[in-house]
Amino acid sequence: MVELTAAHWIYALFIVLVLITMSLRRETPIVCIVGSFILSWVITGNLVKAVQAIFNSITIAFSELLGVVAIISLIVAMAKMLEETGIAQMMFRPIQGIMKSPGIAYWVMGFVIMIVAWVIWPSPAIALVGALLLPAAIKVGLPPINAAMAISMFGYGCALTTDFIIQGAPGITAKAAGITPGMVMWKSFPMLIVWGAIALPLSYLAVKKDIRANVGKPIEWAPFEITPEAKAERERWVGAAPTFKKYALPIIAILFALDIIGMLVFKLRGGDATALLGGTVGIVMVIIGFGVYGKEGFGKLSEHTRSGFMFGVRIFAPVFLIASFFFMGSPGTAKAIFGEGAKGLLFDLGQALANTVPLSQIPVAIVQAIVGGITGLDGSGFSGLPLVGTLAQALGGATKLDIATLGALGQYFAVAVGGGCIIPWAVIPAAAITGTDPVEIARRNLWPTLLGFIGVLIVGIFML
Repeated sequence: MVELTAAHWIYALFIVLVLITMSLRRETPIVCIVGSFILSWVITGNLVKAVQAIFNSITIAFSELLGVVAIISLIVAMAKMLEETGIAQMMFRPIQGIMKSPGIAYWVMGFVIMIVAWVIWPSPAIALVGALLLPAAIKVGLPPINAAMAISMFGYGCALTTDFIIQGAPGITAKAAGITPGMVMWKSFPMLIVWGAIALPLSYLAVKKDIRANVGKPIEWAPFEITPEAKAERERWVGAAPTFKKYALPIIAILFALDIIGMLVFKLRGGDATALLGGTVGIVMVIIGFGVYGKEGFGKLSEHTRSGFMFGVRIFAPVFLIASFFFMGSPGTAKAIFGEGAKGLLFDLGQALANTVPLSQIPVAIVQAIVGGITGLDGSGFSGLPLVGTLAQALGGATKLDIATLGALGQYFAVAVGGGCIIPWAVIPAAAITGTDPVEIARRNLWPTLLGFIGVLIVGIFML
């Protein structure tokens, strides 16, 4: 029988407070810092050590998640270079010719966004692919609101929820759950299939109604605006080094294809896969830097890298503070913060809950899905991953259910809700690129997404 101490109850209290804060659509770092301080004071019994533990937990969270931030930042930097030099436009030119009708345009945009989002993450993928494919889609009659639906449903609902290539989401979930990212990814694949089979056709039914209603009508569209400086810089480099770009394009494609093959053949997962991809991104940036920018490549590479890391830090800065609190309750990271004698508080709470209330597959899966969805209400999708990971470890360890499945289930709900499907403040990137209303996008995505969630939950229950 697990004996619960004051530290356990304080940790549980602040988990509830974090969930309440998220449900009220408020940022949670302030709650997590206060929770870290009080919890550390109770555990150490020393005011000075408690204050130090706040900082130590943040540095532990930073070191644990640094690889994720670095790879995403580098990929965003590379995407900016590809877009500015016109290489990205060359990549997508054949795809533009495929879009012969609004229906085809919806599916083509969606699948391209999904594939590119797996490789370079949704936010830069939306800016890159949206800017290049959206004019062609609108030209064949696809209303901008439907293009926004495709962007959010495929880019976030399919790509970011699983994050197979960069492994940012499964990396955070797995770290908190005490398992490997590959285990989470493997379990999330059936969930992706089921969600896509339900949500995407339902979304397309709504799109077909809009297409029929807009036949013969002019489509109003306010294109995504860039700064005059960025536009001038793009015009300057789009026509530069045409011969080099012609040969560089297949080389870049081959390099990334070799990465994927290498991950499969050598079974690279987690940090090893991230390192391979990150190194390739660095090589591609150097190739573009010297081949297109010439002597200005030294400055250009630094400029875009700076922008990429500013993006990465902006996205993940609050996640460090949130993760620092939840890592205090996970056995592995708790020892790094408090020493070898530290307990896995959340694991103990899960064990106590299982001993008090007999938990089976259905209630455990429902709890994990609900918690994941609530954590996504902040509009990030990633801030709740430390919680769903630690909760998966606690509930799975206590009930002998599969921890990886619980982690994947919570991750899918957290990212699909908060990453950019059904809350207005999360679909703003899709709204910005298409010039549409984020509230309307979220409203149209709501029922397809929710019905897809039911399928994911059912599949998760059977997988447990």
